[in-house]
Amino acid sequence: MNLSVSHDGFVTPPEPEFEPRPTALRHVVRKVRNGDVELHAEALLNEASASTAVPVLFLSEAEAPSTRWSGELLHTLAESTGGAIWFDTRDCGRSSWLDAPYDITDLVVDVLVVLDAFEVDAAHVVGRGMGGEVAQRLALGAADRVQSLTLLSTTPGRREEFGLPEQWLIDQMSERLFVDPPTDPAGQIEWLVELQEWFAGPVFGFDRDAAHERAVEEVGIGFRGPSYHGHAVVEAEDVVDYLHNITTPSLVIHGTADPVFPVAHAQALADRLANAELVLIEGVGHDLPGGFVPSLIELIRKHIGVATTSG
Repeated sequence: MNLSVSHDGFVTPPEPEFEPRPTALRHVVRKVRNGDVELHAEALLNEASASTAVPVLFLSEAEAPSTRWSGELLHTLAESTGGAIWFDTRDCGRSSWLDAPYDITDLVVDVLVVLDAFEVDAAHVVGRGMGGEVAQRLALGAADRVQSLTLLSTTPGRREEFGLPEQWLIDQMSERLFVDPPTDPAGQIEWLVELQEWFAGPVFGFDRDAAHERAVEEVGIGFRGPSYHGHAVVEAEDVVDYLHNITTPSLVIHGTADPVFPVAHAQALADRLANAELVLIEGVGHDLPGGFVPSLIELIRKHIGVATTSG
């Protein structure tokens, strides 16, 4: 696969080089318990290769149910591997909503419980935002459960040296701290759409119709509003000084227009991980635009060593 590099050194995502292979995928929904916490988990299990191939596990960003993962991403990678597994993080979506803080270690344990529930010894782990922070700690504490790491729009630690969020975004998010989230469905949908618009980058633009459709689905399964996810990641000790211990093959993918984590966060990750590749996607924000999904699939397939088929 060829990656083109623009005049300023940024990598331009490749065109997809494959057609999905027809396989037997079985959709499984499970309610998984970690103590008093119930986790809504789903999987597309590839029955044609489940005994030999390693599945892909998807870890979501903060305050985002797993419905935000692209169906194309889940299905295509499931067809190419042992399957795809995803779940709603505790305190959002269809998993238990909690009334007391927890720490990021609890989120790591939740991941292990989900893997055990699907009898998966190890997985290719794809983590986005907060999910990427959880994935790093999973690789540090349970390296044998992680076959590869793909880290999207994330950080090894919120250090000022890596850069702060854009000031306009800090101002917008700060205003929300002093306003109760809406209680009517229409207001909740608009609340979610507005947040997705803030995170969008300029290259693919903001698809309001797609964002509205996702928001309708999220409100339909349950609108949590602000959770304790922020507390869990902000209060966590960063892992910057431990990343060299992660020898798992790692792929760091980051948009150059991310308003939450400037590019230096991704560079810090890739520089400190023992075995990492950094791919910068010009003009992508703190989002996963539909137009980028085919190229993302190809990047992940290449990374985890799955053979592709040319059309």
